[in-house]
Order: sequence, then structure tokens, then C-alpha cells
Amino acid sequence: MKSDLKLQAPKPYFERIRNLQGVRVPKNIFLVLLLFWVYIFCTIYLEQIIYFVISIAAQICGYNIAENIDLELSVELFLTLVSIALTLVCCKFIDNRPFRTMYLTRGKFLRHYLTGALLGFAMMSAVILLAWCGGAIQFEGMQPLRHPFMMLLMFAGWLIQGFSEELSFRGWLMTSAGTHHSVWLAVAANSICFALVHASNDGFAVFPAVNLVLFGLTASLLVLRTGSLWGAAALHSLWNWAQGNFFGMQVSGIPSGSTVLRFTQMQKPEWLGGGEFGLEGGAGTTVVLLAAVAILLLMPQRTEHGTEDMTNGTV
Repeated sequence: MKSDLKLQAPKPYFERIRNLQGVRVPKNIFLVLLLFWVYIFCTIYLEQIIYFVISIAAQICGYNIAENIDLELSVELFLTLVSIALTLVCCKFIDNRPFRTMYLTRGKFLRHYLTGALLGFAMMSAVILLAWCGGAIQFEGMQPLRHPFMMLLMFAGWLIQGFSEELSFRGWLMTSAGTHHSVWLAVAANSICFALVHASNDGFAVFPAVNLVLFGLTASLLVLRTGSLWGAAALHSLWNWAQGNFFGMQVSGIPSGSTVLRFTQMQKPEWLGGGEFGLEGGAGTTVVLLAAVAILLLMPQRTEHGTEDMTNGTV
């Protein structure tokens, strides 16, 4: 079987979305992007409002969320449930299309999810190995498991957070952009937007932005190759969890708390360690993601893409 560099295989999937009765996906790509950024800002402000309410309630009960990095991170991760809810609302009531058109397939769910989880952990392990061999990080040893419940809570939070971002960018934005435009434009649009959403993170610069675009490309191609969102969601979640709570590194500029292992980031070489943004801003991440993109582009298209009936609105 030949590789599908032009991404021809996913085209029938997007054509079926376009031909669904009553679908309201805008034909103008700029309107699609405008709607998406309105959604992003609404999500951010709604999450901030809910976080503020939770913080006040916690203070009344004698807890200061901001003083506990694990608790604060857990709350922020679980608040991405807001993003999931708003994405589903946008898909149903703005685009007027069933949830399944966001690659929320039923078939082979466990297989796709476990494969994506293994890929996410393996890819981050490769990044760690490259950074350690290059002297950008130093291994400090294993950490005592003092709060197992909190670790489980954060793991569950990363699963939710990874799914929320994949649903927003690959599930909704990519399929909306691809409905009336080329698949490659849809991939590029969601990957660039994915990078820009992280612009407020500590240490964000050109190199981290490039790596975030590459991560978006990797996730997009995995979705398109498998015809399912679940593998990319698991890859995203395990990539973040492994980086922050297994290896003890920053996740896109966000510091980690409880962790299984502890690596310390060295000041130099910054081009490999990523500086303030963490390893995701370093060359090790670039190498791993470029390899992943190349493999996904060159691998044969083995499965028939998007064969499930889209007329059923259930997930």
C-alpha cells in the first residue's frame, strides 16, 4: 500500500459531513476561525470564573488552593470539563452536526486509546533521554509517594485535559475547517491555533511555538490515519502526565508537583532543555515530533477512513 502524503483518504469523511442534512458549518475559513476563537475566549473566562468561585469556597473551608501546587493543578485540569461541554454545544447547536463527526468513533476504542497512551509515554521518554544525554537535565532519583490519592487525581485530570484539547482542536476545529476546504488546510489551521492558545504560558517563544505546531501536526495525522480521536487524546494525556508527574518536568511552562521520578532542568544548553518553557521548547522535542510526523506521513493507509454512519447523533 502507498503512503498518502496528500491526505486523500480522509476526504470522503469530510464530504459526508458537508452533505449531512441541515449542517451549518461556515464555508468561509475566516468565519470558522473567528467562531473558534470566540469559543476559546468564552472557555477561558468561564473557567476563570468557576476557578474563582472554587477558590473562595476553599478559603472559607480553610484551604488556599494557590499554596498547594498539586491541588491547584488538579482543579485547573478538571476545569477543562468546561471546554468539553462547550465544544459539544458548538458542534450540536452551531454546526448542527452529530458528535460522531468529530471522530468520536465507537469501534476499536480500547485499542486506539491504549496505543495512543503507549505512544505518548514512549515519545516523552525519548525526549527525556535525548535531553539527559545532552546534559540539559539531571536525574535526581525516585520520589517518595506521599499522596497517592492526589497522584491518581492528577492522572485523571490529565486524561480529561488531553481529551478536551483534542476534542476542541482536532475534533471540532479540524473537522469544521476541512468540511469545505482541503484536509491539509484543516490540519495547518488547527495546529497553528493550538500553538497560539499556549502563547500566555511562561517561556513561550518561537522554538516552543514550532514544537507546539509539530505536536498539533502529530495529533492531527494520528486522527486522520486511524479515523478516531481516541488515540490522539490518549497520546496527549500521557505525554503531559509523563512529563509532569512521572519525570517531574514542566509541562508547557507549568511546574510539576508530586512525581514518580525527579529530573532537574539545567540552565544550559537552553536550546535542548527549552528554558523556562521546559522540554517542550527544546530540540529533543523537535526531533521526536519530526520523526513522528514523518512516520505518520509515510506509513501506508491501511484502514478505510471514516466508515461509520454519521447520521446517528450519539457518541
